[in-house]
This record gives sequence, C-alpha cells and structure tokens, in this order.
Amino acid sequence: MENNEPIMELGAHTTICFLEGCPQAETCIHRLAYRQLGDTRYYGNAVHPSSLKDGQCVMYEEAKLHRMARASQHLFDEVRMKHYHDIHSRVMRILHSRSNFYRCLRGEKLLDEDEQRSIEQLFAQYGYPTEHLFDSYVLQY
Repeated sequence: MENNEPIMELGAHTTICFLEGCPQAETCIHRLAYRQLGDTRYYGNAVHPSSLKDGQCVMYEEAKLHRMARASQHLFDEVRMKHYHDIHSRVMRILHSRSNFYRCLRGEKLLDEDEQRSIEQLFAQYGYPTEHLFDSYVLQY
C-alpha cells in the first residue's frame, strides 16, 4: 500500500521563507514550509531578504521527495529461530538504537531509503523474501 500524497513533518525549528519574488521559491523546502504553515506561525526561524543575492538565495534548499516506509509489525514472523538474534541485533544497528528500532516497529518513526535498502539486503543475505518487509510507503519531504 502506498500513499501518493506527500507529507511534510515540520518541527518547531523549521526555517520558513515568506520572501515574495524569489526565483527559486517553487522548489525550495523553506517556501514549501511557509505554504503548509500559512499564517499560523508568529515567530521562529525565517529566511531574511538579505539572503537573496543576484537572483540566488543563499538559504535555498531543494525540496526533495523521499519514499519512506513503515516497518511491518510482523517483520520477524518468518525468521527462523537460529537467525533471529543475529538479524534482530543487526536491524537494531541499522536503525542506530534500541529506541529507534521499537519506534519503527510501532509505526512512530518512518524508515528512510537507506535504512530500507540495508534491511532488505540483510534479509536477502539470510535467504528471506523482501517483498513484504514494510507495511506501507509514504512520500515525504
């Protein structure tokens, strides 16, 4: 299952851009953040007019879509007991911590493309199918 509507998670420290007439506005993540937030924000990090020099913004950051995955609740269902401990600990290392591992399994944290690829390679290395390792995919900036 794949959700094709891009989502954008904005933290409290997201830099927004409300500069009018910037030639790079259509592809800039900071301008996209402003469009999503609208006039709901009263203070915070912002791109200043002095950032625009000779038609180029020094704060420009391209808005790239990434295909993020939700880890399956049943990630280890088909793993044999003799492989379980090794695969489990290696997946934890791929995700950098025990808390990230469990946040992914609960669906609180999405897996980026590199993490997906590493987990798929790990399961393939042990001879397990990789088609249903993830419950769903979402596009995210």
